[in-house]
Amino acid sequence: MPKNPQHQNPQPGRDLQQAHPVLPGQRREPQAPQPPRQHPQRYAEARAHRVLDRAADAVWREVRDFPALAAWHPGIASSTAHPDDPRLRDLVTTDGLRLTEALHAVDDTLMTLEYGFVAHPFPLTDYRARLEVRAEGDTRSSVIWTAAFRPADGDGAALAAQFEEGVFAVGLEALGARGRS
Repeated sequence: MPKNPQHQNPQPGRDLQQAHPVLPGQRREPQAPQPPRQHPQRYAEARAHRVLDRAADAVWREVRDFPALAAWHPGIASSTAHPDDPRLRDLVTTDGLRLTEALHAVDDTLMTLEYGFVAHPFPLTDYRARLEVRAEGDTRSSVIWTAAFRPADGDGAALAAQFEEGVFAVGLEALGARGRS
């Protein structure tokens, strides 16, 4: 006998439970065990902020030059534009790690740059970072470097701390020092 979709019984344990709550004195039919609900994996975040004794325009010129990260970041041994796509940069860190990053957005008016990892050795996915330069008067600026990512294991706090302290803070200090004589 063909089943009419309009008259099918609800799935036990799902539709029935939602459609008809059990009232006192009623019995609910036994249900098959349900797999545990998968909660979406949370993002970890890393953040560093520095006020620099350099004009925002000068800082922005350096930050905006996406392939030239090695020119101002002491943890980057080499940084070059990818030969096949100028929106990609290939990096080698001073301890030999190789990464490829993709430029996602640049806003010269707001002085923001967003990028993400394309290839990397870190236990994470969905890495997205942002650098933002703000004027603090004529001769000073503040730079905020943030990233969000999904850690492969745990809450990502240790990895976020590595990015904050070993990458972002070090880079921002070096960027500020470039303006000093």
